[in-house]
Amino acid sequence: MIRFISTGILFYALATVFLNPLPCMGLMTDEQHTVKLCKKLSRGVVNITSTAVAPDSYLDPVPHKGSGSGFILDHLGHILTNHHVISDTHSIEVILSDGCKWPARLVGTDSETDLAILELRAPQKELESLAPMQLAATKLSIGQKVFALGDPFGTGYTVSQGVISSLGRSISRPDGRIVHDVIQTDISINPGTSGGPLVDSSGRVIGINTLIFSPSKHIPGVGFAISFETIEWVAPQLISKGCVARAWLGANLQNVTPALARLLDLPVEKGAIIISVTPGGPAAKAGIKGSEKYLRLGNRLYPVGGDIIVAIDGKEVKSDTAAIRILLTKEPEEEVLVSIYRGERLRRLKVRLRKKPSKLQR
Repeated sequence: MIRFISTGILFYALATVFLNPLPCMGLMTDEQHTVKLCKKLSRGVVNITSTAVAPDSYLDPVPHKGSGSGFILDHLGHILTNHHVISDTHSIEVILSDGCKWPARLVGTDSETDLAILELRAPQKELESLAPMQLAATKLSIGQKVFALGDPFGTGYTVSQGVISSLGRSISRPDGRIVHDVIQTDISINPGTSGGPLVDSSGRVIGINTLIFSPSKHIPGVGFAISFETIEWVAPQLISKGCVARAWLGANLQNVTPALARLLDLPVEKGAIIISVTPGGPAAKAGIKGSEKYLRLGNRLYPVGGDIIVAIDGKEVKSDTAAIRILLTKEPEEEVLVSIYRGERLRRLKVRLRKKPSKLQR
């Protein structure tokens, strides 16, 4: 009898727990924080389609080219997404976190950085209720926890957790363009989540997830995000004038590290070595020289003989990324003073930057 009663009490207790579960029951403190954070941030994530979304054999929506994610920037209805997500500029639809669908227009796009800005065409009351995400520059570290958010199907947001694997990456796209200052994570990005925000553990947007298409279509366990610094520079220009005024040096750069300097007996341990210059480009006209040859050591090829940029307009250049960031602040036709090492000799050359020719955009 006692055993029967004890079993009944246990059954009642278990039934009560399963039928009326406590919120976040059994979660660790950091898990509870993540759940609350992601729920809060989900209001700023949207689904974007600019082409029809076809169902698969299980009648589930499958994102194709022209479908992806994005996130809200302000109460004016500006939304940031990837350039490659937009395939039909005349038929753009945005689905908010509450399921409401609104048309949107393309404000501006930049294929070089794979960024695009949309404007939601919704009533003022709807715009005022939007939940813009917080963009904030913060010092990033390899190994720190990050979250990739997205809304791939327009049926609800998704969350993927990972860590930063590498910073300041430069990656080549299939069309030949080089995207600089990219964050690499161990989060796999698929077409549906491309365009969504990459956030830190405080919920601040530190990048925008982008899918880099490869011959194998996908690289498992590797994700890339355009950095906050790039967003901060590109987004305002897209909003104000629909395009980016990009100054062109006409040179390909490679990072100089202390190890490379010792290996090649370079005069400096940090800087940006000129791999090659475009014939007739600004750098070539100013007399800047690229590498004359490559030296093979083991299975690696190293550029030899190219000028090394150590400063631009008096600002120290410690890497190829630093040089690119300085050049991003310049306008076409602006003249800059480039400090270079050629051999052991330091030289200063005036370079008049230009707008990149259309034939070199790819």
